[in-house]
Amino acid sequence: MGHERKMDQRETFATVVKQTTHASPDGEPMEIRSPIRDRMFVDSRGTTWLMRRGALRWSRLQRLIRDPDVPVLHVYLDEVREVPTAERESLLTRIRPYLKPSGDGPRTDDQTDFLAAEFKADGPRSMLVVEESC
Repeated sequence: MGHERKMDQRETFATVVKQTTHASPDGEPMEIRSPIRDRMFVDSRGTTWLMRRGALRWSRLQRLIRDPDVPVLHVYLDEVREVPTAERESLLTRIRPYLKPSGDGPRTDDQTDFLAAEFKADGPRSMLVVEESC
């Protein structure tokens, strides 16, 4: 006979993560942005971008990131910034171990992870969103 915990008192890992508050350097709660989680992004011009369904193939990701007409956003914690064309190859090199299906993968001691998704707005316009987490 031991002590049993009631099922309704148990918290799942997902519940705990949802309840976690991230703090900024000044101790204030910080919103962690995730266009991929929200499946939507509204840019500074008021354009609504909706995430495309399905997994983003590596070959498609490469085409998007190398196309100067496609906006590329890098999201990390509360910072969302557009990646200039000159920095895109460097970003591609950085995310390759995490997102390319073949290869060595990231180092085993690395706590970083990346997600990428294609977003669409008004017809054929595409945008690539790369989210970094740790």
